[in-house]
Amino acid sequence: MFLRSIALILLALTIAGPATGDSAAMIAVTDLRQEARLAKSHNLLLVIEFSSEYCGYCRKLEELFLVPMQRNAEYRDKVLIRYVSLDMYETLIDFEGRSMSTSEFASRYDISLTPTLLFIDGDGVEMSEKLVGIWSEDFYGGFIDNRIDEAREKL
Repeated sequence: MFLRSIALILLALTIAGPATGDSAAMIAVTDLRQEARLAKSHNLLLVIEFSSEYCGYCRKLEELFLVPMQRNAEYRDKVLIRYVSLDMYETLIDFEGRSMSTSEFASRYDISLTPTLLFIDGDGVEMSEKLVGIWSEDFYGGFIDNRIDEAREKL
């Protein structure tokens, strides 16, 4: 029991990040118009993770890649990373100001599996091919970087 408690505490500390005021965290999309304004004003690519609460692979993608990318100044100058939850009853405001379910929004981009990374500009135009799933931790960071570089060339 004691070892299990210690393991849970260590896991919580790992997920929370260091106690140095680290503010990198995944931010949910609630209003794409706001995200688009921010992306356009700083010439950033929107990288949107489609996830769900019970998706273990989503947490792995976030912990290994997306949160560390947000801590890295090089990425902060290139991308705006957000997530869209595909859990039941979640809604958002789309680029045109319409309220819709997140699953309806995902359907616009032919997204049905989690995790999926979408690379779009501030107008919602897909700029490079989606990444569906996380299949190789060793190479996945390179796949993300390639998609970002390809998309940013089109901005």
